[in-house]
Amino acid sequence: MEVINLSNRKEVEVNINGTECVVSLAVKNINHFQENNKIGLQKALKKMKKGDLNTILKLIYSMVSDKKTGKVLGYKFFKDFDEMEIMKALQPVLMKLLNEDMPKAKNEAEKKQ
Repeated sequence: MEVINLSNRKEVEVNINGTECVVSLAVKNINHFQENNKIGLQKALKKMKKGDLNTILKLIYSMVSDKKTGKVLGYKFFKDFDEMEIMKALQPVLMKLLNEDMPKAKNEAEKKQ
């Protein structure tokens, strides 16, 4: 018999102006991001590393879901909020989740790709 140990979903619960939310890098969130922005996650991460603030915002919009329904809140939820405040408040959560969930390069050749 093979033993398989699955990790728990990595998510952070937050309350945004009275709305209980979950910030997560789940498949539904990645799909939402890729479909709405017509860009793959790996390419977007490269743009973020170069300081592309629009890409950071779009990823944040896709990573936040309603805690009760599980529905991705997206741009419509955030459109009336100050963009710099959104990034200031949620970028640390985003980076924590990305750093935990992203696979690590095994050698120098992988790091260069």
